[in-house]
Amino acid sequence: MTAPGDVEELRRAVDTGDVAAVVGWLRRADEKQRRAAFADVAVIARQQPDDWSAWRRQAQARVVALVGCASTAKKAGVALNRGQMRWTLRETHPGPVLEVLRLREVPWVGELARLMADRLPIDGGWGWSGQWRLVDALVRESGCAVPTGEAFVGGWIDAMRDAPDADDALRDSPYTAVLIPMMFTHDGLGPRLDYRYEDDARGFVPALLRLGAGDAAVRGQLVEGCRSRLLRGGKPSALRAYTRMHEALAVPGPEAAAAVGDYTRLVESGNSTVAATALKALRGADEAGLLAWDTLRDIAETALARPEKTLVKAQTTWLRQVARRRPERAAEIAALLADPVPVAADPVPAALPVPVPAPLGPPLGGVAELAEELSALLAGDRSVPTVERVLAAIVHWRAHDAQALALAVRPLLGAEQRWWGELAQQLHGMLGVAAVVDGRSDRRRRLDNLFRADRGVQPKTLRKMRGNGSGLHMVLAARLNEMAVQLSRQPVPLLMATPTHANGRLEAAELLRRLEQAERDGWQPWALDFEQALLRLPREADPQVVSAALRLRSPAGATFARWLSGSVPDPVSLRRQQVATAQPSYYSWHRQPAVRRVVALKPPEHAGPLALELMTIARGDQPTLAAGHIEEPQLWTAALPSHREVVAASALPILAANADLDLDGGGLLLAHLAECGGPVGPAVHLALAYGLAARSAADRIAAVDGLLGLAATGDLDAAAVGRELGELAAAGVLKVNRCVSALDEAAQAGAVAVVWQLAVAALVPLVTLDKARPATADLMALAVRCGRACGAGQLPPEVTALAGRSGASRLVSQARELQALGGVTGRRASSGR
Repeated sequence: MTAPGDVEELRRAVDTGDVAAVVGWLRRADEKQRRAAFADVAVIARQQPDDWSAWRRQAQARVVALVGCASTAKKAGVALNRGQMRWTLRETHPGPVLEVLRLREVPWVGELARLMADRLPIDGGWGWSGQWRLVDALVRESGCAVPTGEAFVGGWIDAMRDAPDADDALRDSPYTAVLIPMMFTHDGLGPRLDYRYEDDARGFVPALLRLGAGDAAVRGQLVEGCRSRLLRGGKPSALRAYTRMHEALAVPGPEAAAAVGDYTRLVESGNSTVAATALKALRGADEAGLLAWDTLRDIAETALARPEKTLVKAQTTWLRQVARRRPERAAEIAALLADPVPVAADPVPAALPVPVPAPLGPPLGGVAELAEELSALLAGDRSVPTVERVLAAIVHWRAHDAQALALAVRPLLGAEQRWWGELAQQLHGMLGVAAVVDGRSDRRRRLDNLFRADRGVQPKTLRKMRGNGSGLHMVLAARLNEMAVQLSRQPVPLLMATPTHANGRLEAAELLRRLEQAERDGWQPWALDFEQALLRLPREADPQVVSAALRLRSPAGATFARWLSGSVPDPVSLRRQQVATAQPSYYSWHRQPAVRRVVALKPPEHAGPLALELMTIARGDQPTLAAGHIEEPQLWTAALPSHREVVAASALPILAANADLDLDGGGLLLAHLAECGGPVGPAVHLALAYGLAARSAADRIAAVDGLLGLAATGDLDAAAVGRELGELAAAGVLKVNRCVSALDEAAQAGAVAVVWQLAVAALVPLVTLDKARPATADLMALAVRCGRACGAGQLPPEVTALAGRSGASRLVSQARELQALGGVTGRRASSGR
């Protein structure tokens, strides 16, 4: 008969996922035995199951055992939120957890609820509703104060939306009164509210509106909440739900008049959608006779000064109606509407500076300087010089003074990790190895089977490194994991891949010097580190370096010599057009553009494992639903500084989503591409086209920087970029006005001829449409200004045909002016001969 406190029995119950056996053990054991078993349970919980099914089988048992053995809420909360245990919480049913807490009669259930609520993931995501349900059960069980953090509020929104009847769920929830105001307090909840609904009006927001329709106090909270959230501003994607909600609330004139100051500020500072919403509310107040003339005039002056034509038109229509209602103000209104629109000046051509990457900087001088730079890295400095010099210094000091390195690194292991994404785990694991002088750590034991000393790195290893992360972050993740293994198993005095320049480039002469040192000292470089070094080499090498490389005799030296002597391995770019599914999705994050263009890559022959993984990209027939993020774009380009086509192909779905789904972020990658080398193909052309049409002004500015840099190097095919842009705009997936704004910036910076070529190429598919896309005339006007400044060349027949049409529309008039410029240029050229 097993003793009640036998920990081995508890271990077996957790390993087999037998929740009933875990609860039974906890019921038979006394409190002292439970607390004594906590350390063993925590070790079991940290172990990584070999496969998904094992993880699913053990998930509930791990959570129940930890809660059933912890002595305090803090111990339980820390253990449940450590590493992979946070994923385990997704699979947890609250029932057994509450059962063991009740049988123990612990006084800290409310404290545990608060701790767990504080650690809920803000972004939610698949499966995280299970974690929220556990916190919800703890809050209800303890009767503690309702958590009001952003993550808990977001989970509540999801729970109400997913209920069989959202109206009943909202009405019966004990959190509704407390959390409705919180929906407008936290700035990150907009996407949680911005769901598309089926025709039967299911969903959280429709239910919330119906609740407000029957409760004046709730309706007042919604109206005031929407207004206050819009006043704080933010990305259009973050505000869209609140403008839609405000529209659905149909604020009457008297309510709008009571908040005229707020709405006027929104007309002035809000994005175009927010400003239109505010303008509509103010117009309702005026039509109710509640706006004084001075107030109306101030609103009109603000709206007429905005750049959006739709807002100016709406304000103009409003003023004309006011003039009919208030004839005594007709003269003042006429004066407001008579202000001339300023004519844009022609840009001036200028020489474009060629991007020159900065040097990486000297190596770190000692362990004290390493500790300082490592602290900066952990605190958020993600620049290439910081990352690369820290990695190089760790390898150097591990080989030359492991004790000093350990003393420098250990105090930083518990530091808050405020840097980026999943890479924090790889960095922390590598630092753990660096701080353990005897060379043993849990991290190394888990990675040993991925990096085989006898076979080098395997492709399947790199696919594991990619994990759920996005794009070229995989390279740094894989290097960190290789370091975590090799620092103990096969330390080397230096890294081969440390670049010589801040854009990731590694001069061939420096790699030659490192390989010569390795041959003299009798050691071989690590496999991934060495292949990353080769991928960082410039595409052309000094003949003297090539000759010296042929004298190397080590395996790595021979590979280096072959690399320099042959052609650079480039993949084949394959342009793909993706088409959305016909059936619309219930969820907004499932939105797809009608058409998207991406690039697949076919890898070169005889590519190494790293190049094979990076240069193999398959693309499906439909646009990606969740394109991901381009975190730290400088690290993407630093991984492949001589292969900008590969970098662009990797990033294309994300850059496309910035334009065709109105997402944002990562556009800075296009500016970094200008400092890279390598062929410019369809991936780069498409990346620039999507970047120039991005919703975010910051992303468009970065695309302009990339356009200018590539134009300065002479590697840009402006007409190819223009064709992609025009065809996608003609298909309705890109907005022409955004492109015009970005291209005007490029022309003002001096790239007049480039913008002319690009704009004319983009016009070809646009002018053949039966109905012109908005802002096509603005693009034609920009081509006219650039043509006057640099000399217009031969026009395509599509533009010439448009100029020959009858009518006096702005688009046709600008086409005639562009054709006339071409004729003048041709006559000048003839007279010059």
